[in-house]
Amino acid sequence: MRFEELYTALREQAYFDYSTVALLFHESSPASLRTALYRFVRDGKLVSLRRELYAFNAPYARAELHGALVANVLYAPSYLSGLWVLGWLGVIPEKVLTYTSVSPRPARSFANAWGGFEYRSLKQELFKGYEKRMILGAEALMARPEKALLDHWYLEPGEWTAERMQSMRFNPSGISGDTIAELAQAYKTRRIDAALTGWASYSREHHEGVAI
Repeated sequence: MRFEELYTALREQAYFDYSTVALLFHESSPASLRTALYRFVRDGKLVSLRRELYAFNAPYARAELHGALVANVLYAPSYLSGLWVLGWLGVIPEKVLTYTSVSPRPARSFANAWGGFEYRSLKQELFKGYEKRMILGAEALMARPEKALLDHWYLEPGEWTAERMQSMRFNPSGISGDTIAELAQAYKTRRIDAALTGWASYSREHHEGVAI
């Protein structure tokens, strides 16, 4: 397999995996295909997202690929949640560099040219409350802000009191009380129930402070 052949076949794809290459070039042996892909990565023509998942490197890349979309495809099914979403949406004041996601699969972490990616394990019945959003010109699966908060509270140890929320400098603006209460029903834990009580107190105090 020559690079020109691979590029002609897949240049419109934002990313592709080894299985796709094997189907396209089935006449070649698996060993020769893997050797060719390794060589293309070594030469800077391809970028390895993770084992057997690739994207074309500049200047060959024609489809837009960004970290949020990479987070979705590195470890599927998954959606962005937790601190990265809270930072992206302004619920916390800091922008978070590591892409944080949840998945019903075991926890994993990856690193590549797009950054660091962390995946926390969430029970299948809690794998909901997300939507497609446009990020930097492409769609990615991301938790709604209320779900990102709940996932973070659920996965981080300790009690989520109003004082702890104050230390995180959460911004309640744009967080729907009805939506977060509805989504919280699926968790069925006392910690989340207590967190909702803390959130109601913190949110009320925050808005009163803003009003003053």
